[in-house]
Amino acid sequence: MDYNRATQLLSLLYAHKLHVDEICRTPETPSDAMMNLCHDIFDSLRSISVRELIGILQKDHEAFEIGTADIPQFSDFDMCAYRTPYLVMASGQKDISFTQMGFMLLRTPKKDGAYFKYGENQAKTAAQMGLCSVKRGKINASYLGLAFCRLSNEEQKELLPKLVLFIPIVQNYFVAGRSQELIDSYFSALSESTQKRRIGNVRTLIQIVENQLEDEL
Repeated sequence: MDYNRATQLLSLLYAHKLHVDEICRTPETPSDAMMNLCHDIFDSLRSISVRELIGILQKDHEAFEIGTADIPQFSDFDMCAYRTPYLVMASGQKDISFTQMGFMLLRTPKKDGAYFKYGENQAKTAAQMGLCSVKRGKINASYLGLAFCRLSNEEQKELLPKLVLFIPIVQNYFVAGRSQELIDSYFSALSESTQKRRIGNVRTLIQIVENQLEDEL
C-alpha cells in the first residue's frame, strides 16, 4: 500500500469513521472484506512510526469529547490488550456479559460483583482500542480484534502503542502536544476517589506511547 493511501486510511480510522469494532458473530467464517480492511490497517500502521502517526493525526484532528465513561479504568493492561480479545474470540460465545468476562479472565473464586467489575473494566478498555465490541453491556468479537489475535506476539507488541493512540483521551493528549492541562480538565469532573483510581491507568497508557517515541529516537 502506498504512503498516501495508508495515511488516508489511518486518518479515517483514528477519527473513528471506520467501523473496525463491528461485531463479528462468526469468527470461524469472518467477512473477507472486513478482514482485508483490518489487514490493510495493520500494514499501514507497520509502515509508519508513532511519531509519524501523531503528525498525520494533527493535520485534521477534531478533538474527541471526553466524558466520565471515556476515561479508561482497568486492573491489568495486558489482560485488556491480549487476553480479553483472545478469550472473546476463542470462547465462541456471543453477547458475553461482564460477569462472564470477569470469570474467564480471573478463573479464581470471586463474588459475582467482582467478576462483573473486572470484566467490565478490561473489556471496555479493549473496546476503546477496537479489539472487541461492547454494546449495551454485552461483549462480542470485533473484526479488528480477530485480526489482531491472528498476529504473532511480536507483531502484536509492535502494533500496541499505535492502538493505544486509538483511545480518544490518549489521542487528544498527544495531538495537543502532550498537554497535561487537558488531562487535568477531563479529570476535574470526577470525584476525588475516582480520580485516584483512574489517573494511574491514563498515565500507563500515555507511558506506553511515550516509551515507543523514545525507542524511535
